[in-house]
Amino acid sequence: MKPTKAQEAMAHIWGAILTRQLTVTPNAHGHYSLTVATLCEHLDLTTATARDGLHLLAMAGRISYQPHLGYQLMPLSQPDWQSLAAGIQAMVGAFMDRLPPRLDEPTSLTLLGLLHGLQHLPAKDYRDLAALAHWHQQLHYTLFAGINPYLADAIQPLVAQHLRYLTHPDIGFEFASSWQRLMPVLRGLVSARPQAHSHAYQHYWLGLNTAVGERLSTFTSGQFL
Repeated sequence: MKPTKAQEAMAHIWGAILTRQLTVTPNAHGHYSLTVATLCEHLDLTTATARDGLHLLAMAGRISYQPHLGYQLMPLSQPDWQSLAAGIQAMVGAFMDRLPPRLDEPTSLTLLGLLHGLQHLPAKDYRDLAALAHWHQQLHYTLFAGINPYLADAIQPLVAQHLRYLTHPDIGFEFASSWQRLMPVLRGLVSARPQAHSHAYQHYWLGLNTAVGERLSTFTSGQFL
């Protein structure tokens, strides 16, 4: 399905943030303001598409919106990461506790299709942080929604915030090597005995969070994109 103009604007804005094409500076509150005017000036967007793109980013949980402060990107921090990683780990555990005897066929086929697509991903896409973030979300959300569609909605904002850390250029997270470890686990979860792989999936997230936490501990105060 072809993305809408708003979705294209969302991807454009997020990609510009991740690759540092868009320079943002902290405001008096220590957050990073994202205004329609700035996006139109630096990313050649129209007022309408810039506004719609920001709205979708806020809906996805990647940025925040407050009436008196507008759209903002929150700075990365150790306390934020620790609570976020703990929240992700708890939610993943909750999903694995609800793992059915076998995933339904649509979920299994969709997940296998995504894994096949990853194996044939062009090399240039592994250098595109926005594209990697999209694949990451698709993989895990497909699994979560297949296990419990109601709980899946609750984890979406957590995954979006989590991705801010995974895609931070200074974190240097290696999606390709991570996916090599993840693929056998996901294939196991769509097999006839998914419960045999639930602990491996939880361990994958634990290892991922530990690696990012260790890298984050080397950051200086206030370091950001």
